[in-house]
Amino acid sequence: MNFRNLIKKLTIVSFVIIFSCCFFISAAGAAPKKIVWTWNQMALGKWCDNDLFGKWLPKRMAEATDGRLELHVPLNLVPVPEVLHSVRDGVIQGAVAGTPYYSGEWPIGSFHAIPGVLRADDEFPAVLNNVVWDYWEKSLKNKFDIRLMGINHWCGVSVFCNEPIRTVADFKGKKLRGMGYYDSLAFEGVGAAGVSIPWDEAFMSVQRGVVDGLVTGLVVYDSMGFWEYCKYINKWPVHGSSCAAMLIVNGKAFDALPADLKPIVKKVLKEAGQKNCECNISKVEASLEKLKAKGVQVIEPSEEEYNKCLKQTSFVRDKWIAQCKKAGSPEAAQMLEDIERYLADYRSKR
Repeated sequence: MNFRNLIKKLTIVSFVIIFSCCFFISAAGAAPKKIVWTWNQMALGKWCDNDLFGKWLPKRMAEATDGRLELHVPLNLVPVPEVLHSVRDGVIQGAVAGTPYYSGEWPIGSFHAIPGVLRADDEFPAVLNNVVWDYWEKSLKNKFDIRLMGINHWCGVSVFCNEPIRTVADFKGKKLRGMGYYDSLAFEGVGAAGVSIPWDEAFMSVQRGVVDGLVTGLVVYDSMGFWEYCKYINKWPVHGSSCAAMLIVNGKAFDALPADLKPIVKKVLKEAGQKNCECNISKVEASLEKLKAKGVQVIEPSEEEYNKCLKQTSFVRDKWIAQCKKAGSPEAAQMLEDIERYLADYRSKR
C-alpha cells in the first residue's frame, strides 16, 4: 500500500469516527420528545374544578415534567356518559369522571349513593384515601385497563325541590332527577318518581317543570341558578353528602410514559384531586349563607322521619351489593363493611 492510499484510508476512518461521535453527542443532548395528552372535564359552575383542572393542572404538570408532558384540557369534549369508555378506548388519555354515570357496568364506584353511608362532606375524601382506593384501583385496572390517579367529589348533596319535603309522605308524586341508578331506586322507595335526564339538560328540565327538583351538589345548585326554581334544600339521606368522581388515565397511555415520568404524573394528579376536594368543601358554607339571604329555605326532617326514610330505602344497599356481584365485583360487600367500620371510628374522633 502506497503512502497516498494510507493517508486516504486514515482520513476516511477519522471522518467516520468524528461523525459518529458528533451524532451520539447530539442525540444524547437532544431534548426528549414532548408528550401531549387530552384531558376531559365537565362544565361545573363555580365548583373549583374548571379553574383547577383547566388552568392549575396543565401548568403544574408542565413544571413537574419540565415540559415533557402537556395536558390539553377541553370542556365537555366527550359526553358525560361516554367519558369512562373514551378513556378506556384511548379516544382521550385522561379525564375527571363522575362515577354515578357508570353505575350500570361499574356499580362499585357508586357506594356513595347508598342512603345513609356518607353523612358529612369530609367523609368521602377520608374514606377514599384510607379504604376505597385499593379496591377501585384494582377494579378499574382489571375491568377497563384504566389507571386510578386521583379522587374528586361534589359535596353538599341534598334534594333541591320546588316545594318543602318535611315528611317521607311529601315525596309522593314528586318527579326528581337523580345522579344515577341508585338515586332513582331510593326515590321510588319513598314514593317519588326518579327521572333520568342528562346533566346538560337538567337546568332546562327544572326551569320548564319537567321535574320538581333534583339531587346535586350545593355549589352547583347555587352557581347555575337551580335555586330560582327550587327554593327548598331538603336534607334527606336518599344519597350520601358527596357525589364521587375520579381522575383516570388510559392504561396504555400511562404505560407508554418514560419510567422517570410515571411517579411524577401520579403524584401531580393525586395532588390535583386532593386539592380540588378541599377547595370544593370550602365553598359549601359560603354558598349556603348566600342562598339563605336570597330566601332559600333549608328543611331538616325530624329524626323520626329521617329514620323512616332510611328504612324505606334500605333495599338500595342490598341491590347495590347484588349489582356489584353481577358486574364482577364481589369484593364490594367487603369494601362496604370496611367503609362503615372506618367511618364509625372516624366519627368517634371528631
